[in-house]
Amino acid sequence: MSNWTGAQKRIYILAILLFIAILAYLSSVRGKKIELIGSSTKNDSIQISISMPKFNYLNDSKFQEELNNSIENKVKNFVEEIRKIAQQDKEQRVQRVPYEANVKTEVHYQDKNLISLIIYYYQFTGGAHGTTTFETYNIDIKNSKLLNLSDILDKNVEDAIKQEITRQIQSQSEYFFPESVEYILKDNIFNRNFLMEATALTFIYPHYEIAPYATGMPMFSIEWQKIKQYIIYEPIKNLMAK
Repeated sequence: MSNWTGAQKRIYILAILLFIAILAYLSSVRGKKIELIGSSTKNDSIQISISMPKFNYLNDSKFQEELNNSIENKVKNFVEEIRKIAQQDKEQRVQRVPYEANVKTEVHYQDKNLISLIIYYYQFTGGAHGTTTFETYNIDIKNSKLLNLSDILDKNVEDAIKQEITRQIQSQSEYFFPESVEYILKDNIFNRNFLMEATALTFIYPHYEIAPYATGMPMFSIEWQKIKQYIIYEPIKNLMAK
């Protein structure tokens, strides 16, 4: 009888441990505010590759649904447009190689307060090379809102940011157009796509805007410490205090 009781105790303990493990797993799954949904397909006219974000368990379910639907619709419209071009060119017998429609997501930062990511849209429909556009998303998780740069930094920061970007350009000027510095100085930084990281704010520029295609899409990271007096967004202040 004592042996049977011991076996029962072991089974009971194992059941408790299993229950705890299940709870921990469910908690970790529920804690994932973002997942990347991937798919790919190809035929003789087009190759499609998609990695797009899906947001989960945000505080505002309406905001979450609208955000997910907006991104999904943009991805669908982009892919469908390239698919139509491929089909049309194939029918007219002007297509030489399969076309491409690729969507790629990179999460640059994520914690309990913030998500910062970029979605790249690459299309190739013949020619020397393809074309890439992009869109950045900076999300306040607590308040379920998309952040503008004006939510994070005081307007007076603009000169400091421009000075840092032009300094970085001048340090490797051979990779940029001669007029790139003047272009930056006249630019409206608050209308720019940006990304947030733990230690820095990053701006990204499209192909050909300030540099040749071979340079890629220039990215300029500015440490939060260099512009700390202009920060008005508490989660970034808290990051710096760590």
